[in-house]
Amino acid sequence: MNDSLLDRKVAAAFAALPSSDAYLKARLLRLPDERKAPAPRRFAPWKLLPLAAAMTAIVLVGVLLWNLGATNQPVNPDLPRIPYGGFFNDAGGMGGMGGMGGIWSKSAGELHRDSPAYGREGKLGTMPVYRNPYYGKAIWVDEAQAMEIAEKFNQATGKNFVYEPTDIWEKMAEKIRQNTPPDQLKDALEANRQNEWIFQCGEETLRVFSHYSIGVTLHGPLPADLPQGDGTAARYEAMCRQVAAPYAAGIEALTGLRFNRASTAGTGYNIYGETRFETFLYVNNPGDSLARQAEDYALKRLGVSVLEERDYVETFVDREGREGEEIVHQDAEFYLGFSLAYPGEGELLGNYPVMDRKEAERELLAGRYETSLAEDVTAEMLARATIADAELVYSDSPWLSTWLPVYRFSVLFAPEDMEEAPRAKELGLRSYYDFYVPAVPAEYLVPQEEDGSVPRPAGQ
Repeated sequence: MNDSLLDRKVAAAFAALPSSDAYLKARLLRLPDERKAPAPRRFAPWKLLPLAAAMTAIVLVGVLLWNLGATNQPVNPDLPRIPYGGFFNDAGGMGGMGGMGGIWSKSAGELHRDSPAYGREGKLGTMPVYRNPYYGKAIWVDEAQAMEIAEKFNQATGKNFVYEPTDIWEKMAEKIRQNTPPDQLKDALEANRQNEWIFQCGEETLRVFSHYSIGVTLHGPLPADLPQGDGTAARYEAMCRQVAAPYAAGIEALTGLRFNRASTAGTGYNIYGETRFETFLYVNNPGDSLARQAEDYALKRLGVSVLEERDYVETFVDREGREGEEIVHQDAEFYLGFSLAYPGEGELLGNYPVMDRKEAERELLAGRYETSLAEDVTAEMLARATIADAELVYSDSPWLSTWLPVYRFSVLFAPEDMEEAPRAKELGLRSYYDFYVPAVPAEYLVPQEEDGSVPRPAGQ
């Protein structure tokens, strides 16, 4: 397999993984290169995707200062101020994702989500905010810990995943030894130590990895008896449930959580006009408060993804700018992913008031938002735009110092303000863009210091 094809298959497999947090939900649409000049007075952010892919380490949008907030709510003096650097910060955040931060869809009705708080945000009252205990420091899994995780999984599932050692890490260490000054060698070796452990059971692969969290992924071939039918959300959810069932006991043994409810929603369309779905299983205890159910929905989830066997035409642009097409084969396979380091196990800062959707919408229209759009959005554009939907999520990226509830708005711009991709026009699709507004009132937010701490009052 050539490198170009391998890169695209890896990217396709990664893109199919359901997200466990907000920053990974930004969808990157993979479109053919387009050389047509942009229409006057209209943005065409989809044309910036090749650039975004090459500059994923660049922060696309700076953090807005929230001292212009207009919620006018009384501030609880017993709650500490929240150090907030935004989703798109220099420490990583969501800025590393690049891309459009939006999806193709035919109508706003397809954007609906399954959160218990959907449409009832005004009844939440307060929600927890956590300090990220892993901010600025890596979490390392050594060999003994990785073996313990795999053994616990094996005992619960009755499977036999066996460790497959690789010399890639030793080769990396040797290269570092050869090219690193003696006074920097210790730090360089520590920063590049082994952080992934691979276990094999037939065609199934179990990976334990760590960096700013401890995660586990499963990958293997699809069962032969999956439900047949058309490409509906119900069928996709049924397939995901069937794929996850044999591993439920092992996942529960590792996390201590029972993922007892499924959520399946469309994630827009691809360039072939096919609907894409995201399914995850999440903790749902009906007896809990609405705020707790919304928190569990947003944070405590098991991502499930299935890819059915098919051949499709891949359009690409080579390094010389020439367009081409090739037939790519997709194997029938599944992915499962979950974290062993949930925000609920972090440091609780407190339970903070949560704005309802209307208040957050006013913040958005006032320009107090964040977005991954690579070009400025004017107040006039927002005034003409349609706020199609909103979902309450959590800023739970491991590269953020604080995790807090955030509204993600889906915004549809007027045709005169945002140029649509040619392929979307052919398919009758529109782009809905993601805009983020903290759900915690601005009075509780303060600029984040480099170490993620709350700035000390003057004189201390």
